[in-house]
Amino acid sequence: MNKYALIVFDLDGTLLDTAGEVTDAINDTFNEVGLAAITLEQTRNWVGKGAPNFLEKALEFCDVKLQTQQEFDQLLTIFYRHYEKRSGTNSQIFPHVAEVLNELHQSGSKVALLTNKFMVGTQLVLKAHQLHHLFDDILAGDSFPQKKPDPVGLHFLMNKYNLSAEQILYIGDSSTDVQTARNAGVDVWVVPYGYNHGDDIREAKPDRIIQNLSCLS
Repeated sequence: MNKYALIVFDLDGTLLDTAGEVTDAINDTFNEVGLAAITLEQTRNWVGKGAPNFLEKALEFCDVKLQTQQEFDQLLTIFYRHYEKRSGTNSQIFPHVAEVLNELHQSGSKVALLTNKFMVGTQLVLKAHQLHHLFDDILAGDSFPQKKPDPVGLHFLMNKYNLSAEQILYIGDSSTDVQTARNAGVDVWVVPYGYNHGDDIREAKPDRIIQNLSCLS
């Protein structure tokens, strides 16, 4: 671990199991506009690429074809409103996460968060689980025009701390996270328990699969 000057974490599926509150939020949204509910398992298979992509998947399942981008944007706004209310209400910290993040923080290690979740929801769920103060940087899906797997967030951190790609480790749970790291040239480790669109994470060929974050202690 000493080779890494910065450890960057994904959020949903890596640090927190948030599928429950995401499901609640999309079902709140669909109930408001008269669409059928989706299941927790469907959420687990669809999350990870940002709210717009998640909403597209849910609408496709419901066989709903919106006519204009404006209609989609309006529904997305409704989803964000419900998601903000639900953030931190039906989620759990995965084992060893709180302990390891606290240890890294107390040791003075540089730690960042890079997620496709929107910033308001990210801050709310981190504060709900008392994790927000443990990160030197929090980069969300609306921090830049591009979302993961675009490497813009990792490039931002490289430039901010004047680090080479070899000095950064990214830890996630999905093929999106692996591709993000590959696009930035940084090492990537993944946990096997998160959200990977229903696919086997081994197929993404990360540098290492770790059972949980205890290996960072």
